[in-house]
Amino acid sequence: MSLSTPTPGGKGIELMIRKPNLGKLGKHLSKGKLGSSLSTVGSMRPGAIPLAIEFGVSGIKVLQLSGSNPSSIQAAAFLPTPDDLLDMPAKRLLFQMDALPKFLKGEKISASRAMSLIPSGQMVCKHLQIVPTEGVPIEQIAGAQLSTQLGCDPSELLIRCRPVSGAKINGKLEVICFAASREFVGRIMGSLKSAKLEPVGIHTEIDAIARAIELRDGSAGGVGSVKPTLILDLGCGTTKVLIMHGNEMVFARTIELGALSFDETICHQLRCTMMEARQIRSELEILVPSKAGVGSGVGSLGASDSPEMPGMPPPLESQGMDQDEHGGESALTAGFCGGPQVDLSEPLEIMCDEISICLRYHHALFPSARVERVVFVGGQSRHQPVCEHIARTLKLEAQVLDPMACLARAGRVPTSGIDLHTPQPGWASVVGGALSPMDL
Repeated sequence: MSLSTPTPGGKGIELMIRKPNLGKLGKHLSKGKLGSSLSTVGSMRPGAIPLAIEFGVSGIKVLQLSGSNPSSIQAAAFLPTPDDLLDMPAKRLLFQMDALPKFLKGEKISASRAMSLIPSGQMVCKHLQIVPTEGVPIEQIAGAQLSTQLGCDPSELLIRCRPVSGAKINGKLEVICFAASREFVGRIMGSLKSAKLEPVGIHTEIDAIARAIELRDGSAGGVGSVKPTLILDLGCGTTKVLIMHGNEMVFARTIELGALSFDETICHQLRCTMMEARQIRSELEILVPSKAGVGSGVGSLGASDSPEMPGMPPPLESQGMDQDEHGGESALTAGFCGGPQVDLSEPLEIMCDEISICLRYHHALFPSARVERVVFVGGQSRHQPVCEHIARTLKLEAQVLDPMACLARAGRVPTSGIDLHTPQPGWASVVGGALSPMDL
């Protein structure tokens, strides 16, 4: 099966371990230490947290935690993806899996066990409505439906289901179904074994993000609430959408649009390279020029038109930035009067439309539960204008979550490729994954 499906389930993974046909990287997993070590998982000391690894589009994230209430950061490292592999998923993943052992050795990160997240690009996330059958697991029913839609054999998929409480429709059960290629999960486990790590957990990025939100709500100063909350993970390759009722996930979806889509738009408009486009995007203050006529753009709204973003300054207009110190037009404003301009209205409109569809689906499931706020995570959420634009368009109160700020730090933390003195919303999924239960 190609690298284009994905997600695990407890029972499914056990069946996978008993099957030897796991692909080139994972075919040896059914032998040796793994089978015997799984029987000792329950006896492991509770304070021992496995190494968390995420194979993201932007790069490999590795996080080591210890203790609990709150957990402490022991080490964090980031290996960026080479620029020429950013838009090549298969080659990027092969590069990352091959680079993992050397990367961990070079960073002197010592661990014997690890959990990994399934990349969102290798995972299918769908809402299904199924009729429960006594004696038949819902994963089996959902797997049969999903395999028909994907055109593959059910045995090729690993399935994990999340029933949505209180959302029965015409006697059917609403289920969030995650599916992953059995072969691809085997390759992930094989890459961990090649790095001399014992796999003890495989989780979806969406489950991990939900866990990070629980960490925020349960920490000192956290904003715990049972009111519906929209969670947006603005990533490099995709945007993940979650809706939480308190700590319960009731909606999940992956949108195939992220920062790379913005960079491609800039490349097309300015005839520049992807590296140049990424630099230009990171410095943009106005995403939608006023001449584009898009009323929801950041550059065309005053501060009173949108919910306040905590810790964020008001838009440029309210700061009097349209004129320079001599009373004339500023260089920024003048730049939009002539010469090449950047207009991200099209990808932003598509993203906001897709998010709005998710909100309408949630409203159909829970007519009396209105989403009132949005929490941004993901690396792209560090770009303030993007968050402001989405919040204004959706008309929601907004926050940006830094999951690393919810963790303790014992003295100086060894880091590489990450600055813990600045907010790191892009580490939400790997933090949540580190705090997820071992399921192998």
